[in-house]
Amino acid sequence: MIRHAMSAAYLLRDGFTGRVLTDGSSTRCLLDGRPLSRPLWKREGYLILTDLDGGEHLLRISRRGYRDELVKIPAGEFRPVEDTITLKPGPGYRFPQETVRVTLTLRRGKDPAAGDSVWLGLIQRSRLKLAQEKTENGDGEAHLFCDGIAAQLPIPGHFLMAGGKTAELVYLRSLRGETGAFVPPLTQTHSRGTELIPMQSYAADEAGKVQVLLREPGKLTGFFGGRVFEAELHAGAQDLEWKTED
Repeated sequence: MIRHAMSAAYLLRDGFTGRVLTDGSSTRCLLDGRPLSRPLWKREGYLILTDLDGGEHLLRISRRGYRDELVKIPAGEFRPVEDTITLKPGPGYRFPQETVRVTLTLRRGKDPAAGDSVWLGLIQRSRLKLAQEKTENGDGEAHLFCDGIAAQLPIPGHFLMAGGKTAELVYLRSLRGETGAFVPPLTQTHSRGTELIPMQSYAADEAGKVQVLLREPGKLTGFFGGRVFEAELHAGAQDLEWKTED
């Protein structure tokens, strides 16, 4: 019997609706520039990569109706990489009329932040918060409570915890009952009641601009250059500019 060692597991998610993309048949994968002739797909929407060597790898995901997504697989991992790949809508994607369109310009001082990444998210109707006084680097678990329907949250996925003076981007692997599992464990202390905001990563173009399409208005939260930014969004199109001093 031939045995294969799992190197990485990636969950594919629609960046506009948040739904998991369970059909892998229309997705093309290139690893280090070479097509994966038989990528392994799990019914839950996971792309499984096996038997990778210990060096760094570059994965490109292409799917009709979405922009290509580039993912760096880090070198020297002693356990499998687990992450969520959020595919942003591209040409051919069907948007509803009420779509909110935002052009965000990122700057580092006076210069455009060309090629930089920013994490963005809207506060959800179902709101997830820390239920314990604080949590810090430990076994990777924390007590959480959800004001709403937990199944509507993009779990597993990335969340921003930005209560008080601390801000940390985390990966919430699962929520079973009121126990949340983080990979890796939290590295900062957070107060009870700190909200976990679902986030997506966007890369700026050569002019430092990011095009963002959202389903509804609300408070947009961003994490860029180690700082948290917020802006109230209205219906239709609008321009924003965020900058850091470095």
